[in-house]
Amino acid sequence: MRAHSNEGTKGTIRIVETVRRPGADAPTTHQRARYALTSRVGRDTELADLKARAAAPNGQILTLTGPVGVGKSRLASALFEQICGDFADGGRYVELDTLSLEDTDADGGLARAVAQALELTPGAAGGTPLDLLREYLGGRDFLLVLDCGNRPPHGIAELWEAVAAAARRLCLLTVGTRVLGMYGEHRVPLFPLAVPTPHDTADLGRLGQVDSVRLLVDRTKAVRPGFRLTQENRETVAKLCQMLDGLPLSIELAASRLKVSSPRALLDELSTDPETDSGAGAEVGAGVDALGLPSSAVELLVRLAVFTESFGVAEAAGVFELPLDATRQALEEMVDHSALLTEEQRDGSIRFWMLRRSRAQALEHLRRQDALGPVRADHAVFFIRQLHTIRRQLEGPRQTAALEQFGHWHQDVLAALEFLVEEGNGEAVATLATAAQPYWLLRGEVESATHWLSEALRLGVERVRVRLATLEALGEALLLDHDPAGARPWLDEALTAYTELADGPGIATVRRHLARLAQLERDLPAAENLLTLVLADLDPRGGGQWCRGAVLARLAEVRRDRGDAASASRHVTEAVRLFERMEDTRSAARAKLTLAGLLGTQGDYERAEQLACRALLLLHDRGDLPEVARGLAVLAELLTHKYGRTAAVWERAARLLGASDALRRRVGDTLAGQPEAVSRTLLGQVSERMGRSAFDTAWQEGGRCTPDEAVALALALIEPAEHQPRPTDLVGSLTRREHEVAMLVTEGLTNREVARRLGIAEWTAVNHMRKVMQKLGCTSRVQVAGRMLRPLDTAAPAAAAGR
Repeated sequence: MRAHSNEGTKGTIRIVETVRRPGADAPTTHQRARYALTSRVGRDTELADLKARAAAPNGQILTLTGPVGVGKSRLASALFEQICGDFADGGRYVELDTLSLEDTDADGGLARAVAQALELTPGAAGGTPLDLLREYLGGRDFLLVLDCGNRPPHGIAELWEAVAAAARRLCLLTVGTRVLGMYGEHRVPLFPLAVPTPHDTADLGRLGQVDSVRLLVDRTKAVRPGFRLTQENRETVAKLCQMLDGLPLSIELAASRLKVSSPRALLDELSTDPETDSGAGAEVGAGVDALGLPSSAVELLVRLAVFTESFGVAEAAGVFELPLDATRQALEEMVDHSALLTEEQRDGSIRFWMLRRSRAQALEHLRRQDALGPVRADHAVFFIRQLHTIRRQLEGPRQTAALEQFGHWHQDVLAALEFLVEEGNGEAVATLATAAQPYWLLRGEVESATHWLSEALRLGVERVRVRLATLEALGEALLLDHDPAGARPWLDEALTAYTELADGPGIATVRRHLARLAQLERDLPAAENLLTLVLADLDPRGGGQWCRGAVLARLAEVRRDRGDAASASRHVTEAVRLFERMEDTRSAARAKLTLAGLLGTQGDYERAEQLACRALLLLHDRGDLPEVARGLAVLAELLTHKYGRTAAVWERAARLLGASDALRRRVGDTLAGQPEAVSRTLLGQVSERMGRSAFDTAWQEGGRCTPDEAVALALALIEPAEHQPRPTDLVGSLTRREHEVAMLVTEGLTNREVARRLGIAEWTAVNHMRKVMQKLGCTSRVQVAGRMLRPLDTAAPAAAAGR
């Protein structure tokens, strides 16, 4: 290969040609790498994809597109350097942005400029620039890269159609912000580098692997060798990468400023004046007027900045009341001009999003035109309407799709609420917040629910029905936040008003919440009485089947806590049947957790474990974080009963309980209905069994687990013990039922309570207890409890000798 660079007034062209050395069997390559002095971060996958596409045997046209500053030229240069040697006749990399193009030609002077860049001169017979290019490429195996920079790609399609047929194989790679719009074109979009999520930011090691963070740290070290990613600066670095949209050029400019600045100072500066864009100015992200879009598309693009994150075609059309087809066509044009970026969804759909800088510019444009308020009002009205529509889907077969949709809309809902509060519209805040409340509770966003519902009441809600719905929703949220005292006045007011209106469904719902309040306060007779009243008022022939299932599930917990396991099992089994008939798999899974706990107390560990595992898996899939916390605790208890003869099981139980406690504290408390699973007795058993130090370590490890990690730990198979208990292991000599009785004794239960828990006769429980005391060599129930709670690493021979 022969490589040289022509850098002068006409522009920049890198040329690589095959040169056969005398006696050599293969060409050699020697060229100057444009970006050789800086590392390439986070683009290995894209580079491999481009290389595979460019290697097509018959040649093709590739269009590498993306917003300004995303690293298109760097990637194209790396591709050129790595694969030009694979083409028998070499290649050319031409930067069109640096060439002088004559507008007198129909193609804007492109063919003439490329011919001149390739040092092609007409012969005696003359000929057009296209003729020269056809002659040059005739029969060649060639790679041609045309880097448009900020120049529109005018004339490239005509150039390809005129010269492609002449070459044996021609790969044309164009680099720019716009597609060519021609048949046979393969668009290769380049997206910004991944930015940190809250999950990434929480873990220093994970944060350091995020591509945008890697690039910022790498480039900062080049100018400031002592710079490190630390626990102290990790949140600031993460926010910097998010604010810079993961754009490599913005990140590199920010890194250059970190030479004499701290990450916090730079973040504060960018937050105060985002237009500085870390010094990039106009080089990073041109304004909407420079995108080359029609005026109608620019107008829509500016209004689309009202969406805080991603949006779909239906949302864009709905907010601005536009025809769906026209909206789809406009969005497609914006994507083709890199004004919007896209992200693929699991169901095959596409969502669109805008860079933060572009969005900030568009919002400022709307503000100057006094159009921001009306656009935000349209945005809020749309989401009020949409949330009330899909809320009904939470209790049926489409609940998964509804939950996923809310996940997309969450930030927009918060933005709409902020606008409505600014406007002082309490009615609208209440309407939107009550529609969003079920999603917040399910996602563990209890603070959002209580905040916005309280804001609505503070602003004032005049319409009776809207106010009642707000009171009911706020009361329920406060219960999940474990604040019964705060919930009671709102629920009492709602019950009084519903009673005056003779609103049966409203009365039933509020009584169900008041029963939960009584359960939290451990007033089980009052809870049972309220739930019984609701069941008596429900018409079994009419609707309200979901309400009946919810009441039965709650009544099962209350009856279980009162020691009536048989009645509790019947109620929760009926609740599961009702939920499954309505295809409400999430509510059915919640009820199955309760049923699993009941089966565990009755000694049916196999079925209990299967139910709990399946329920936990489904609840995790639905994103029901409060119930995931409960499921972890239920499984921890079941594991200790079913497999509690090995140290590994007790360690896992401690980790699950730690994970459950941490998650519960973060997302809300649903564990009042499952007191055995997290009782002090169970924690005491695990702690005594492991030893305090080992327990504390495992508990803390569990608390650091993400929900994904905790669920994976809970669902992992229990490996069989490497050896059976030795004859000297006195606890191991107990039968399964004797072991169950002994463990219940450690909880302080009487013989009657043990019998009721296990569903056996009291006399049978007494006989089991006698056998336990005989085998363990104990003379009292206190000694039995002490023997069962002895740490696993304590040897048993002393007890054996005493017997």
